[in-house]
Amino acid sequence: MSVIQTLDLSKTAFISIDLQEGILNSGTLLPHSNTEVLEANNQIAKALKNTDALITLVNVDVSTFHYLHPHHLAAKRTELPEGYAKLSMGIASDPTANNVIEVTKYNPGAFFGTDLDLQLRRRGIDTLILTGVATANGVYATALDAYQHGYRLLVIEDACADRDEQLHTIFFEKLFPKISQPLKTAEILKLIQQAK
Repeated sequence: MSVIQTLDLSKTAFISIDLQEGILNSGTLLPHSNTEVLEANNQIAKALKNTDALITLVNVDVSTFHYLHPHHLAAKRTELPEGYAKLSMGIASDPTANNVIEVTKYNPGAFFGTDLDLQLRRRGIDTLILTGVATANGVYATALDAYQHGYRLLVIEDACADRDEQLHTIFFEKLFPKISQPLKTAEILKLIQQAK
């Protein structure tokens, strides 16, 4: 992968995956806790608020996952607690933020079955900053689709987490470097500041 050393914010989108109440608050996240992941994502969103970049908050409706798959043995609709899909990042409820959109997905990846690609392309976006949970599920599925759609991709390691620390490590050491440029939050914040 070619190294991304500068950002054009008008061609950049920040995409956070599944940072919602029902996922962040159900089980332990590793190697970064739910509060650490949320704080890292909030820092990135704050740096991009009301810039030329697009902030895309993705949540997932898991109630239909098994129901929609025709070959799943337990194909029935799942009842979830109230507020399960509520977005957790502060910017989700910030009325002064004018560059935020929300996307609800129904599969692990944020591209399949949504208008995400359309939303990005109509704005001329070619570079994605990707974060969220879980590393080996929604984040990787979205990253792989982004790569296959031809986007330049930055995946922020300490703004992601998984229920399985070993999987998180394997993905960042072995898989993400093949399709993206893994960075830390401090590194992406520096690139954002330089782009302003």
